[in-house]
Amino acid sequence: MGRERHPDDLAHQLQRLVLRLGRELRAHNAGAGASNADAMLLAEVRHSPGLGVSELAAMENVARSVMSERVKRLEQAGLVASTPGADRRRIALTITEAGRDLLEHITARRRDWMAERLTALSPEERLAVQVAVTSLERITGQARPKTQNLRLGGKTRCEI
Repeated sequence: MGRERHPDDLAHQLQRLVLRLGRELRAHNAGAGASNADAMLLAEVRHSPGLGVSELAAMENVARSVMSERVKRLEQAGLVASTPGADRRRIALTITEAGRDLLEHITARRRDWMAERLTALSPEERLAVQVAVTSLERITGQARPKTQNLRLGGKTRCEI
């Protein structure tokens, strides 16, 4: 039997917030020239040049055939390029200049949207968001390599 959810349950609140933020960010991706899934794929290829279709499919938890179609579409659009790998059955993907430009455009739109929202917060609230982001990075396995002191008004407010 599952645990009953309460509106005040932190895990439930966080899940709802992440879903809402995801929807908002996807909405700001509309009209940019690539779907949210395509932007994620471009980012993966940019960060790890030489990835193959199988690796991308595993990362995105989709069938290899689905990823192959997505890659083919991005390749036809000139956003990624493929080269044969050491094993003829494998291809190595790299992002093209056009793909990099598109990804930078999408990223800038999203960052601008988020930065605008953050300006509505007080300095203390922005600090709280920073602490939350750092904590969320830790629980997703993307923690920063070393501890940082967060400063607000010249005073160390907390250590993370």
